[in-house]
Amino acid sequence: SSGINAEYGTPEELDLSLDCRKDEYGFFLTESEKPILMKVHNQEQLKNRQKKEEKWSEMIKQWHESNQMPVKLKARIWKGCPNSLRGQVWHLLLKVHQTKTSNRHQYGPNVYERLKTEARSESSCLEPIDLDVARTLRNHELFKLRYSVMQQRLFYVLSAYSVYNKEVGYTSGMTFIVGHILLYLHEEEDTFWALVALMHDERYQMNGFFLPGRPKCFPCFDHHMDLREKLIPSVHKHLKELDYEPTLYAFEWFTLCYIGKLPSSLLLRVWDLFLLEGREITTAMSIALLKTFRKTILKSNFEQLHDFMSQLSICSRSSTSSSNNHNIPRTLQYDEEKIIKNLSEVLSDMRCRGMSLPSDFAS
Repeated sequence: SSGINAEYGTPEELDLSLDCRKDEYGFFLTESEKPILMKVHNQEQLKNRQKKEEKWSEMIKQWHESNQMPVKLKARIWKGCPNSLRGQVWHLLLKVHQTKTSNRHQYGPNVYERLKTEARSESSCLEPIDLDVARTLRNHELFKLRYSVMQQRLFYVLSAYSVYNKEVGYTSGMTFIVGHILLYLHEEEDTFWALVALMHDERYQMNGFFLPGRPKCFPCFDHHMDLREKLIPSVHKHLKELDYEPTLYAFEWFTLCYIGKLPSSLLLRVWDLFLLEGREITTAMSIALLKTFRKTILKSNFEQLHDFMSQLSICSRSSTSSSNNHNIPRTLQYDEEKIIKNLSEVLSDMRCRGMSLPSDFAS
C-alpha cells in the first residue's frame, strides 16, 4: 500500500467543493478571513518583492560559500524573511547539513532509512502518530488529503524519531512542529535532522518540553512570571488579581513556540527569530504579546481575558484597510511591526538584566 499504514484506516478526502481560496502561505481561508487575508499585489509591490528576494538570494549564496552567516543577514531576518526563501534560511539556521553529517559519521550513512525500518517493527508510537497526523494542518493545501505525500513524510519523520529518541518517543503536539518544518524544508530526511536539532541543540532545547512530565514547562512559567513582574508590572498585577495563571494561556506558547496561537504571518516571523536567536525568543515573545495588548488586558475580567487570549490566532493586522476589518473585533487588530519592535526591546531588556533563560534551564 502507498498509504502511511493501511491498517490504521482508509484514505479519505476533505470536501473541497467550497470556494477554497488560500492565503499566501497555502492555508485555506474561512469566509470571514477572505476579505482580510486575501492579498492582491500590484506591479510595484511585485517588483519590490523581486528585488528583495534577489538581495536575499545573494546573501544565502554567500552563506553557503563561506559557511558563515553574512553580517547583514541577522538584521534582515529581524525585518522579515521572504516566504519564498524561508526554507533555505531555516535549513541554514538549523544547521541541518552539519547535524546530518555528524550523525552519519556516528551511526553510518543510511541511519535515517534504518530508523524508519526499525520503527515499523519496534516503535509503540505508530498508532498515536498516525491519528495525530490525520488531524494536523488539514487546512493547508499540502496536508488537505489523507495519506498525501506530505502526510506520509510527516508520519515517517515522527516514527523514525520515536526510535531515535526513545526517552521522548512521541508526544502529542510534535506533529504540528514537524508539519510546519516540512512546509518549508520539504525533504523528509532533512526535516528529520531539523527535528533532531530543535530537540537537542542547546539553542532550542525543545526535548524537555516533550519528555514525560514536560520538565521544562514549569521553569519557563516561573521565568515568565518573574519577567512579567519586572517589565510589565501593571499587567502582572491585574493577572494576579484575576488569578489568571500562565498555565491557562502560555502552555502552547512555550511547548509549540506559538504554533496555532498566532496568525501565519506573525507566527512565521517569530519562528524565523526563534531559529536565529534561540529559546530566549519564546519567553521574550510571551512578554511582548502582553505588552502589545496591555490596554485590552487591563480592561478585561477573567472571562473576557480568556476569550481574548484564545482568539489571538485570528488577529488581523491593522495595516489592512479598516473597511476590510469588519469581521475582526478592534481588540484583535494589531500592528505586526509594533509586536516585533516590542519583542526586540523585551529581548534586549532580558539580556541586560541577565534574565535570558530560566536559571535552571541547563541543556
